[in-house]
Amino acid sequence: MAHVYCAGPLFNEAERREMNDVARVLEAAGHTTFLPHRDGLELAQLLPELQQIAETPAAAETILQRAIFSLDVFQLLTRADAVVANLNGRVPDEGTVIEAALAWLAGKAVVLYKNDARTVLHGADHPMLLPLGDVRVVRDVDELPRIVGQALDAERKDRVPNVLEAGQRIAEACQPSRRGLASTLLKLARA
Repeated sequence: MAHVYCAGPLFNEAERREMNDVARVLEAAGHTTFLPHRDGLELAQLLPELQQIAETPAAAETILQRAIFSLDVFQLLTRADAVVANLNGRVPDEGTVIEAALAWLAGKAVVLYKNDARTVLHGADHPMLLPLGDVRVVRDVDELPRIVGQALDAERKDRVPNVLEAGQRIAEACQPSRRGLASTLLKLARA
């Protein structure tokens, strides 16, 4: 089974409970998980202690911010086989977006989870975010283990070069006019 990094908002009890549920479903299916608020460093818990021994409160916060970033990136890029990114909320949590993007760029399996209908873009999620999960969003938490398995089995090695090639073709189709752009987009989608 895989080691899954669970990325998502953690700013209140309901968000932490939801992330605990994501990890619980994956663990029940035999995966191991890294859940930042459970397995990592928690700012609210460590900051007061660090402020007592650091030169200044600002220095303590800087040290802790860098430590959280370093630990989470280490877990994400060296230990995780896959990432489940919880996109719930009117807009996805910015840390979750960064973690999903880092995982995608590193060739990790990325699964997007969202059972929340709120969006900024009239019912659609952001076009810079959806391709990180192959433009598929899992809406049922109980489906996560199956979709993580599919994502782990999917071919990912050429996705960065493929995106760059598609981007170049689209940029070329935009010059000097946009005539023919729609047919180029359709051809790329079918490739």
